[in-house]
Amino acid sequence: MRTTAIFPRIAIACCFLAGALVSRVDAADVRVEAIMVKPASPAPSALCELKVLLKNSGSHSASYFRFEVKVADKSLPVYKVYTYAIPIDPGASSELALFNFYSPAEGKTFEVQVTLLEAQWVDVKKEGKSSTTTPAGAVAGLPTGNSLLVKLAPPKS
Repeated sequence: MRTTAIFPRIAIACCFLAGALVSRVDAADVRVEAIMVKPASPAPSALCELKVLLKNSGSHSASYFRFEVKVADKSLPVYKVYTYAIPIDPGASSELALFNFYSPAEGKTFEVQVTLLEAQWVDVKKEGKSSTTTPAGAVAGLPTGNSLLVKLAPPKS
């Protein structure tokens, strides 16, 4: 009687494990293709402009993007409360301006990490000059991200 109770538990655990492995292997249809920082070699403690290039290889438009951004391993808290509601058509790439940040005060290089945490498939209906965007489900395969190593310019003496 006891072995009968163990088998279903093991079978259920294997099904969950298989599902977890499949979701890890599936690549997201929306991803961070590139990160751009201007200036390319900022001075220490300089204001930097941050943009990302998002690629939508899915069959629907995507929008409602939530990011996590780290600069020199420090998470920028503004992204925890901000969602970008800009639709990207299927098969298209779009450059998205994110919040500016300050380069680290010290060091020779620093890393900028941008992780796409969430996105939604959307239906976009255009009527004249206006459009309506309706969420149609979460984009699978997220989070996914990219990183960029930025070299600091030598300080001016």
